[in-house]
Amino acid sequence: MKGDEKPITIRGIVIPVDWDEKGKVVAVGISARDEQEYLVDKDHNGQELLHYIQEEVEVSGLVRETRNKKLIRVRKYILKSDGSGREFLKSKPNNLRIQI
Repeated sequence: MKGDEKPITIRGIVIPVDWDEKGKVVAVGISARDEQEYLVDKDHNGQELLHYIQEEVEVSGLVRETRNKKLIRVRKYILKSDGSGREFLKSKPNNLRIQI
């Protein structure tokens, strides 16, 4: 953990924040319940969230401020629903999906 990063857990909706020239989403953020927006780091776990746009998630990770924006490096996330009412936990390092 870097000195300017703080552990945090947030809950919100995965939203698109950047697109390529063909209109494909290439970066996402979390629109949190506290009305804050967190940009998601583009590491492995962050890239996985590209598949869950408009899904509700609970994300734990390290957050830092950069250029007046909050950037979260995702350590684990829980999909609050996959449409069937089940919850899933996805965490690093083993990247196993566990039904809870």
